Amino acid sequence: MKPVSPRYPTYVIYEGYDRALAIESVGKGWASLIHEVFDYIEQNKIPQKVIQVKEKFGGLRIYADYNEELDNKIIEVCKRSFTICEDCGAPGKLRGGSWYRTLCDIHGKDNPIIEV
Repeated sequence: MKPVSPRYPTYVIYEGYDRALAIESVGKGWASLIHEVFDYIEQNKIPQKVIQVKEKFGGLRIYADYNEELDNKIIEVCKRSFTICEDCGAPGKLRGGSWYRTLCDIHGKDNPIIEV
């Protein structure tokens, strides 16, 4: 049985996420990062499955079957998520409030910037 929302924090699919579900699982601003990971898997013919995609502590998290080459790509993409607004894809910064999120100045105007 599926959770009500693809953004449910423990939504693990061992059969693997497809690209569309991965994009639905986080804000639209990170769609380019999701595309980058799925394109990398396809272009390099890496036989791996993405088993979870979510936002955690303001950053993108992607979990897949272990593959060192893919893991390095995922780490690089997830680090960049802290510079991209999750809502719109514009340059963003980690912000506090009731929830840590990476947002641009427009979407995060009421949230203080968190210096890391």
